[in-house]
Amino acid sequence: MRIGCIRTITSTRRRRRTASLAGLGVLAVLTVAVPASVDAAPAGAPDPSARTTIAGGSARESGPVTVAAPGAGDGATVTVSKTSDLVNQTVQVSWKGFRPSSATLLQNSGDSLDVNTENPVRVYQCRGADPSSSSDCYGSPGFRGIDATDTSPAVDPVPAFTYPGQQDAYDATPDGPANWQDNVTREDGTGEVTIQLFTKRESAALACNSTSPCSVVVVPNYGRAGTGNGATEDQMDAPWAWARRTVVPLSFLPVEDACPLTGDSLRVEGSPFAADALASWRAKTCTLASDAVRVDYTAIGEPQTRSDLTSGTTDVGLVIDPLDADAAADRSVVYAPLAVTGLVVAFQIDDANGKPVTDMKLNPRLVAKLITASYRSGGNPAVINNPVNIFRDPEFRALNPGVAWPGGAPGNHPLLLADLSDSTLALTRWIEADKDARAFLAGKPDPWGMTVNSNYKNVSMPFASYPVLDQAMSETFEPIQELDAVARQLSIARFPGATTSVEGGVTVVTKPPRQNPGRREVIGIIDSASAHRFLLNTASLENASGAYVKPTTAGLLAGIENSTVNSDGVTRSVDPTAKGKDIYPLALQVSGGFSTAAEESERTEMANLLSYAASAGQVNGEQVGQLPLGYAPLPANLRKQTLAARTAVLKGATATPSPSATPTAETSATPDPSGAPPDGGGGAPLAPAEPATDSGTPSNAPSPSASSSPATAAPEMISVGSTPATGRMMLLPALGVLALLMLVVGPLLLWFSSTGRGPQWLRR
Repeated sequence: MRIGCIRTITSTRRRRRTASLAGLGVLAVLTVAVPASVDAAPAGAPDPSARTTIAGGSARESGPVTVAAPGAGDGATVTVSKTSDLVNQTVQVSWKGFRPSSATLLQNSGDSLDVNTENPVRVYQCRGADPSSSSDCYGSPGFRGIDATDTSPAVDPVPAFTYPGQQDAYDATPDGPANWQDNVTREDGTGEVTIQLFTKRESAALACNSTSPCSVVVVPNYGRAGTGNGATEDQMDAPWAWARRTVVPLSFLPVEDACPLTGDSLRVEGSPFAADALASWRAKTCTLASDAVRVDYTAIGEPQTRSDLTSGTTDVGLVIDPLDADAAADRSVVYAPLAVTGLVVAFQIDDANGKPVTDMKLNPRLVAKLITASYRSGGNPAVINNPVNIFRDPEFRALNPGVAWPGGAPGNHPLLLADLSDSTLALTRWIEADKDARAFLAGKPDPWGMTVNSNYKNVSMPFASYPVLDQAMSETFEPIQELDAVARQLSIARFPGATTSVEGGVTVVTKPPRQNPGRREVIGIIDSASAHRFLLNTASLENASGAYVKPTTAGLLAGIENSTVNSDGVTRSVDPTAKGKDIYPLALQVSGGFSTAAEESERTEMANLLSYAASAGQVNGEQVGQLPLGYAPLPANLRKQTLAARTAVLKGATATPSPSATPTAETSATPDPSGAPPDGGGGAPLAPAEPATDSGTPSNAPSPSASSSPATAAPEMISVGSTPATGRMMLLPALGVLALLMLVVGPLLLWFSSTGRGPQWLRR
């Protein structure tokens, strides 16, 4: 699995300043623990002269890598979209000049093998830069061999994927589902697949890392020489097919923490929607020449983060929706915008001809149908009269004409996040705000007669996690824990859930198979950064103006500009009623909540992180320390708020706040009768993002070591007590008397205790 571990954070220690060695195992959802430099390329890598050097000394290919594939044919080539600085991500592999297959689609689905189509192509991820056989390739089922006959010699068997500790010789997927992909070659000799690459976090058996190179291997099967036999998918691991392979070496970024092995860490927890950004930033911030900070990040749901920040379990929490105002005041929390991202409906769908679908439109009612399991499955009476899946829904087809949609599987349930999440609240607020979707959920049929799954009729919205209310679908309509796991399963095109059966008294759990290219039909709701990382298409969603908008940078920023600024003046919530043809309706702002009551040394580290996040951390790119694709750079006025929070963090809490009366970022701003936002609230139209440098400071921002100007400083927090003035005046003399009494009694009690004199209870 891509998940390392989820650290349990207890409330007995508000902050643990960890040694670096202890920090090696703390990543929760991140494979992307990226370094400042990358190991030398493995043998067989493309010519280093084709590589460019980037900040920090790492090397990166200038573009896709194309290599000759002589085993596939004269002039044949293989192209891989990315081969270096890899993390757990999807790459595209394409080929030219291969022998055409005998069919336009493989005649199978899932993990079964086609025994009819000739000349298929398989793409493997394998151990090492020069694997010796398919036994080095993850998920390889192996080849059982062929006995000798009077006319042909025997062919030796090839073991399935092998790894240390293997007990079953045919157990080829010890770390989860296989990632290899098969496809056909078209009549013009071309073809392509996408393949998710595993690091050693997803597959310990492959162990791909910066110190352990791996490779993509492209295997065409043209059959056994001299016989014309065995040219089908079930014989892909035969020696004659492997002999035609093309190997493309891969280099990975380190999976572990690549920061220096000394020093303290700033513990940060919170929204998985910031995970890719934090993974990139944390690898750079620990190596900066000045204002360096080691970030120890744990991705957990925003509701849990708010609870931990309120209780003092953590001093830095990443949220979408803010804390309760009183809780934020009690912990002297200031907010800072950190990332603009989006909730997306991502998909891998092939049309009836096997060609990938690259776009589709969805309105709130169609999404409501998906998340309430309202498409027909079997004889379930709750959905018995409905279309069998979304591809046969007249509403969907009318909204998406001109596409030869596939027949589709019954139900065709989407992949959904099981965890409590602010993103689910945002989605269901969008659905609830639409009158047609709201009426559908209340039981009104759509114009074509489809009705909501009766178990979900009048379901209360918005909600923070998807309820599973139809027990007849509890095995196949099954949300998945952890955002990264949802994205990874979507990338290998596998339906959610599993079925159980009892065979010979043993309970057997069977998960749906992977779907082959040409026959994919999976839909899931994830974040835009994960959709970019796994090369997933995303749907255009309907906004309040009736326009359908994709989660582009422009669409995300328009959504944030037109979102609701909360009473703290910084955090923002989706406004599903905002009208504007360019608004992506599910744009999300991830904000950091920083407790200014933390220790001074920790606040210095917070300030260093905020300096970087407001500057070099907002430059989009794939280099270490940059903002990954799928995020939109913060506009200038939001970066100004981030720097204002930095100033407030350095200043610290000025007094012990009172939960009931302390003016905070959430309560101190008095609404302007004109409706204008409070100063510094960010409610004004967003200014364009200004160019940022790689120094950690915006070109127009103050130096990280200097204080921000009064115009950007956060409001000073003061304490307003509820004790009457006379009571406070009498309190100081009383405390003075008590202190004098303790000066006299304390030494006396200590003497009694040490000498054995005095009352029995004082004697040792």
